[in-house]
Amino acid sequence: MAELKRTKLVLRFNIGTEDKPKYKDVTFTRVAEEATDDAVKIVGTALAGLYENTIADVVRVNEVSLGH
Repeated sequence: MAELKRTKLVLRFNIGTEDKPKYKDVTFTRVAEEATDDAVKIVGTALAGLYENTIADVVRVNEVSLGH
């Protein structure tokens, strides 16, 4: 049975141009597993406002162990 190991929040910024996008990810670990997707998005959007670059996406990553 799959077991949730950890949840991360990734902020993806466009550090390129519209014609040639280039992305940089900033990852936050130790996100509460019980946090809703909406809550993670709200926090991610708020954190993105602290950065100079334009936010391209807010991503939630759930790492799951599938066993051996």
